This record gives sequence, structure tokens and C-alpha cells, in this order.
Amino acid sequence: MRLVLDFLLTEKFYKSFIALEQDSKQKLRGYGTEIDFFYDLLMEGLFAEAEKMIAPIQSRNFDNYQAILFQIRKQAFLEKIEESTSSDVQVLVKMLKEIEQLAGKEEFSRLCRLLSLSKLSDDLEYEDWSVWKGRYVCFLACLSHLEGIEKNREQEALHPTLLELLAGTEVRPRPVSSPRLLVSPKESDRYSTDPKAEDDSEMASLPVESSVTDQEESADKRTKSVKWKEEASEPPESTGDEKRVYVETLDIVSNTDETSEMDDDQSGYRPPQNLFMKFDPRLLQEATRLEDAQPIRASVFNSSGEYFILGTNSKSLKVCSLHNIVDDLLYNQHQGRKQAIDVVFEMKNVHMGSVYCVDWSKSGMQIASGSNDKTIRVVFCPDFLSLQETQAETVIYSNGEYLTGEGDLPDIRETVLTGHKATIRTLCFHPMEDHLLLSGGIVDSEIKVWNTEVGQCVQRLTGHVGAVYSIMAAGDGSFFASVGTDRKLRLWDLRTSRCTQLLNGEMLSEMNSVSINMAYQQMRAETKSKIAQMYIQKSLSQQQSLHKSQKLAAIAHVDGLVSLWDLTAGKLQGKLTHHTSDCRSVEFSADANWLVTASFDGTIGVVDLNKGVVRKITEHTDRVVSARWHPYLPIILSTSADRTARIFCP
Repeated sequence: MRLVLDFLLTEKFYKSFIALEQDSKQKLRGYGTEIDFFYDLLMEGLFAEAEKMIAPIQSRNFDNYQAILFQIRKQAFLEKIEESTSSDVQVLVKMLKEIEQLAGKEEFSRLCRLLSLSKLSDDLEYEDWSVWKGRYVCFLACLSHLEGIEKNREQEALHPTLLELLAGTEVRPRPVSSPRLLVSPKESDRYSTDPKAEDDSEMASLPVESSVTDQEESADKRTKSVKWKEEASEPPESTGDEKRVYVETLDIVSNTDETSEMDDDQSGYRPPQNLFMKFDPRLLQEATRLEDAQPIRASVFNSSGEYFILGTNSKSLKVCSLHNIVDDLLYNQHQGRKQAIDVVFEMKNVHMGSVYCVDWSKSGMQIASGSNDKTIRVVFCPDFLSLQETQAETVIYSNGEYLTGEGDLPDIRETVLTGHKATIRTLCFHPMEDHLLLSGGIVDSEIKVWNTEVGQCVQRLTGHVGAVYSIMAAGDGSFFASVGTDRKLRLWDLRTSRCTQLLNGEMLSEMNSVSINMAYQQMRAETKSKIAQMYIQKSLSQQQSLHKSQKLAAIAHVDGLVSLWDLTAGKLQGKLTHHTSDCRSVEFSADANWLVTASFDGTIGVVDLNKGVVRKITEHTDRVVSARWHPYLPIILSTSADRTARIFCP
């Protein structure tokens, strides 16, 4: 596979090269967990997330941060030009203004000239430019500015290209700067036609080890040093092979062996691979909380996991930042800051009644809330990161005007959807189509599908008898699951407006909430696999992992029961009885190995699905209404009638 990847890159088949890396989960070259994840974001065109990821560099090396930011925004601008229409001129001009402060005068003028061209390839510099080539070149340009990269590798082991291997020609030396994957001596010898290769194999691994030592010695002489880790390029049984050197984190930490072996509380640094290689719910503790004047019913994370929304009985929506907690968990970057929930934006009087449910579209562009006033309010989101960075206090918006805030504040666009006859109990955005929103509630018994752009109901899914309490989407939008008071789990296909599967739970009590292990957060965790591998439990055997072999649904019931259903077999698989009162919320973790449940008995349950073990969290002092997993980290957000929202993390 690496030979094929090497060939594709050498021949400049960038699209095939990137696609093969993504499909095979095999990279031509690894740069360490954090850098690899940054690489994945660029190759997938997730530029906004890439910008957020490099934010920690700003405080350490502002010039490097600016240089990386310029490359990312330049690539985003070029791609926008490639796909743009005449209506996108204002967007392109706005992007140019964001680039202007980062680019040199000559480079900025060159980018401005591109707007006058009919197509990008009319410029000689971009004659052979493509989206895929641009993304790879962008990464290489950023790489030189990412602190912690081992820049001066020793001569790599000689190995043939695919063409050389097929032709049987001699192996050519590889330049040190060539972006190739290091090949261990044994692997190199296997293909080498050089008679000296066997004699030199024992010495081949020595330069790499000595280079690490040299790096460490030179690092001690610098003001900033980088903590290096060695990981075997082969499984444990291949310990004789050469080891590859990775950068485990972008953060600057002490570069001593003593530090790496110290306990977390002594060193001030927690190596990610030791932090959550095996998640233990007993380590969960309350990190912080937010209090409101009335009970908090609803909550949801955005897809990036950096913000979440709270819907309260006090008729407000609170958009809260989790940046400092996530940074602390990922990078140990709390830097003396108090772990607290930062309310970035609050919309007051969003409904005439209590907020019963909320959802955030997967693109992050829309927030929807449902209430007992029979309406759904859709808010088209401002840039919350910009508000957080520019405002000294919470920005409060009420009845069409700002009550707090400084400077130019964004216009807030809202849409009100009417048509339900009573309380809206559940909302669910389509994971692939932002403008499609599903809703259900009391009395109606039908699921309504809304087009939020035009503010109209465009589809009705009928079949339930009684209230619809919960709707959940498969991560690819191929189907939706719903439950309610009729004690039936229904799976829906929006393309045909039909119920494709019906599972009968009449022997059980009414159903409050449903979660499926093919939801968006599981797909999100795959996209963020580099982080997920650090912070999400990985079973020792794939056979032990339920989500690898089964499509499961978990349902919370009014008598406190949690039922598990095998969707493939269409039958009840098991029951969990750890709650003694109404279970109002259930959700699979990002790796689908854990469930979190919330109950009116005042407790939160964290269930290990592989072992059947339940850990109870009892910090709330009243009924717990909802509990949510972070999209890719072992963080739990809960809301309660005790008027608090709480964050639990290790």
C-alpha cells in the first residue's frame, strides 16, 4: 500500500493519493498524532476546524501561527474561487479581507487579480492547480511552521519505488527532505537489490536513535523544547525493527525523561496516550456547573464539541463555550484559568413558554428550539467564536435587539415554525441537509419535516399513535428513528416517506428517548479518529465491541428501564434496570461502547455495554432531565430540575 501511495504522490496523482489514504486508513508518512489529525482536516477541506486546532500555537509563536493561518485561508479562498458563481463575489471579497492582514503586499495583490479571471487556471501560477494538489501543498507549507516537527532526519533507509520494484532496477537514494514514510531495515532489505543492504542492516537503525539524542540535546539549549515520544512502527512482537519518532502534541513541555515518567499531578503534563487509553467512568468528576433561575431541560453539543446550548424554563437559550475545558483535557493548557462554563451568547424570551428541546445543525449554522408554546424557533447562528474573542461579557439578545455587547454586532436572523397543536418534545436536524428539520410532540402523533429556509412543513410522517417524544438520525441521514407513547420504535426513510421497520415494545412502558449507535457523533469520531484514538476506549478485541457487529438502538422508558434493541435482527436484546424512576435521556458515546442515561431518580448512569457494568453519578440534587456525550471526548453534559447544567470529565 505504501509503495502504491509513494507512486501516486511521485506521479502527482493527488486526488487518488489522498482518496487512497483516506479509504485505506494508511498514511504514506506519519508526523505524530496531532499533526496527522491536522493533515486529515486539511485533506477533507475542514478549514475552519483546522484554524481552531492551531489556535494554541498563537500564544507560543505568533509568527508561525500567522503563517499557518495564511496558508489555510489562502487554500480556502482558492477553492471558493474554483467553485464560485457570480453571486459569491461578496463572500470572496470578505475572504480576501481576512487574508489581507496575513499576506504580504505582493501576494495579496496576486490573489486579488484572481478575481478578474474567468477561471483559476488562466493564471500561470495555478495552471496545473487542483483542489487536491492545493490541499497537499498547503499542508507542506504549514508543516514548516508547526513547532515540534523533527525537521532534520538522518538519511532514510534505501527502498525502491513501485516502478523500480516492478522493473527490478537498482534502488535510488532518497533525499532527506522527501516526504516519504520511513521504512524499517527489515522491510527495506526485503525489497532491496543492493548486495550491501544485508551487511548494513544492523547499522541502519542507529542513525535514527542517535538523531533523537541529538535533538534532545539541542532542545535543551533552546528556550522552548518539545517532548518527544517513540512509538514502534511495527506491532509489539516486531520490537527488533527500527522505531519511528512521532510528535505527540503541539504543546511545548519539559523535555526530560524524568518528566515523562512522573505522575500527572507532579509533572503538570498528562500524556494523551496515558490519559484515556482505556476510559474508566470511575474517574469522572464534576468539573464545573452553570446555574439558572429555573430548571434546565434541554441541551446539545455542536458537532465540533467546542460549544453547547442550554434550553431553560426561563424561556432562554444559552450558547456556552467549552474551550478551556477541552483545551485542558486535550493539551493541559488551562494555564491557571478556572474551569468554568463561559456563556457566550444568550437569547432571552426566545419562546413564550419553557424550552423543551433543542438541536444544532451539523454544519453549525442553525439552532432550533421547541417549546410548550407550540412553536419552533430557528436561529441562524452568528460567529460565536468572534463574539467570544471580541466581547468582554455575555452578549444578550432579546426581542430583536441587543441588551449587551460592544462594537458592530451581527444581525440575528430568525424563523418561527408553527403547526404543532401542543408541546414540541423533540427536534432533529438532518445530518446532511441543514435546511431539513424533523419535529414531534404531544397530541399530533405525526412527525413533521420542515424546510427551515422557507419556513414550511414539507413532509409528514404518519404511523405513531399518541405523542412522539424522541427522534434520532442515522449519521448519513439514511434513516431516522422515533419513539413515543405508543411503545413502538419506528425507522423512517425520508426519500419514500415510509416507515421501513417497526419494532414492537408494547410489553414495556412508554418510551421517552432513543439513541442509535450509527448516529452522527459516531461518524464524527471516525473523522476525528486521531483524537478519538487517544480519548475513547478501544476494545482489545473487535469481537468485544458491540458497535462493530451490530446496529443497536437504546430506548429510555418512563418506568426507569433502558432497553437495547438489535435493529438488524429486529428484536429486543436486553434490559438495563439501574434507574428507579422515569428515565428521560439515553445516548451512545462516540465509540458506541458506552451509554449515558439520565433519570428523575436524580442520577446519571454510565453503562459499559461490553461488560454490563454501570457507574452512577449522583451529584445532582433533583431530577436529571438530560445527559449528553461530547462528540468525541469522554465529557458528559447534564441538565436538571435543580436548575444546573454540569460538566463531568476525568
